[in-house]
Amino acid sequence: MTAQRTTEHVKSVNSQITDAITQSNTMNIGLAPAQSMGILYQTTAQAVGTSIQNAVSNQQHMYSLSLASTAQNLNSLLSLSSASAARNTAGLLSHSGQSPSMSHLYARAAAPVHAAPTQASHSPPQTPMKK
Repeated sequence: MTAQRTTEHVKSVNSQITDAITQSNTMNIGLAPAQSMGILYQTTAQAVGTSIQNAVSNQQHMYSLSLASTAQNLNSLLSLSSASAARNTAGLLSHSGQSPSMSHLYARAAAPVHAAPTQASHSPPQTPMKK
């Protein structure tokens, strides 16, 4: 019953209170566009910064892969014997400007490098010299 009595006694609100609330609401509504634009700019700046960091990271990874690939290719080239390298180079140069097919290049590269020596038919067999 006391709750009903207090609501009956309050018939008006102080004008200073209503003015303070009205000014507060007006200020919030007036600042909303500026705050939303500020949040938009901050979010956009963060997204752009993250994308630039990802681009730099991807570039560093590509450089690492490039370096590893180059090292592997150099290792493959250095492990070839000079005879097979000369044979492959001579074969490539003998085409005189024609671009050989890739299967032709792979067939030459797959040739055995260290084959067992065979005797040529034009050389006589070697005999030990007697003293």
